[in-house]
Amino acid sequence: MTLRFDRGTILLTDLPDDCDLAAAPGVVWDPRVGVHRAPAIGYRALKRWLVESGIRFQDITPPLRPTGEAWSAIDLRPYQEAALAAWELGHRRGVVALPTGSGKTLLALAAVQRTGLSALCLVPTRVLLDQWLREIDRLHRGPVGCYGDGVRQLHPLTVATFESAYRHMTHLGDRFDLLIVDEVHHFGGGLRDEALEMAIAGARLGLTATPARGTAAARLAELVGPTLFELAVGDLAGGFLASFDAVTLHLDLSSEERAAYTGLSSVFQGFYAEFRRAAPEATWMDFTVHAARAPEGRRALAAWRQMRRLLAFTLAKRRALASLLERHRSSRVLIFTADNETAYAIAREHLVMPLTCDIGRRERDAALERFRLGDLRALVSARVLNEGLDVPDADVAVIVGGALGEREHVQRVGRLLRPGEGKRATVYELVTRHTMEVGQARRRRQGLATRRSAQL
Repeated sequence: MTLRFDRGTILLTDLPDDCDLAAAPGVVWDPRVGVHRAPAIGYRALKRWLVESGIRFQDITPPLRPTGEAWSAIDLRPYQEAALAAWELGHRRGVVALPTGSGKTLLALAAVQRTGLSALCLVPTRVLLDQWLREIDRLHRGPVGCYGDGVRQLHPLTVATFESAYRHMTHLGDRFDLLIVDEVHHFGGGLRDEALEMAIAGARLGLTATPARGTAAARLAELVGPTLFELAVGDLAGGFLASFDAVTLHLDLSSEERAAYTGLSSVFQGFYAEFRRAAPEATWMDFTVHAARAPEGRRALAAWRQMRRLLAFTLAKRRALASLLERHRSSRVLIFTADNETAYAIAREHLVMPLTCDIGRRERDAALERFRLGDLRALVSARVLNEGLDVPDADVAVIVGGALGEREHVQRVGRLLRPGEGKRATVYELVTRHTMEVGQARRRRQGLATRRSAQL
């Protein structure tokens, strides 16, 4: 029998006449080519079954092998060592959940160094691709591969964006023994999950500040492994992360805004309450699909979007933001909004540099450098600053609005918590009374609570 990697799967050819593959894990008959086939993610289990069954086979071409380039010493903090130990005890397969700013990239590179395995590191954005490459260059003196931002270079240690991995895993999938997935919570929902299924790597390490829950967590356990180690912001703040004060400012709508909000809310709540009574276990996605099928449902969704737009930057939020910027005029301030429209409105009103998806890398990097030097004292962003991007020296955040719940809130707070001598950060959250923002804010803050756990 011969095993062959084929576009993210394993082909089994030249079978002996007496070979029965009925019990072989993941193997199915592919009538298109007249051979048996298994997903690449099941390669290790298939190989183990063949050995235990006494079936002789010719293996696939082995993955790349590191060539022994020197690494600089990687010193880990105690909680990073504990996380790495949990991953090793979990048979090198699982998710480590640590707060933003706690050194997840360094932990992952220590895993590469200590295992000596060829590694493919997947990251969600080109911004993170650059950051990983810079961090590796600081610690590793050998060549580093890159797939993303127009580059296609393959080496035993390679960094790729999610999109590039999805496009090129047909020939990358058998080249690595270790798969590292940064911001792994992006997987588990079906979108791009195939990229992880198409890799043979038996060792898998997922990194996140906000681990998935429910069905997404179960799916991630199949793709990467279970959550093996988890710490929240509350576990590290004041020690390995900067201490911080969380201040919620409860604001009121103007009479005109309240009248508009009440009218829109009645349109939305009537239809939504009826749906919840009929399907109490349904998700928001289920509701949007249901609502899109009827005129009154589409009106309810339109009202909900208008409510969100109205709350994004109310008169009270405008005044509160102006006051906070004046109060913290000597601090470095990050302003977070629910959408780009609000970010640009704040940028125009207060002459604050916006960082959005419309801003190119060169201009963004220049703005961050000027922020670090103190030439810019504030930045405003809807999404760009949420995930992974290093923001130097920020000590005040103003959350004007959010869109993605607990995960987004944890990532935003984490932007401020990189430690510094005597540093104590302040996070202001602007919440409008008697609106849907109140419950959303309460749920968002749950992600900051202490959550110390390890599964060994």
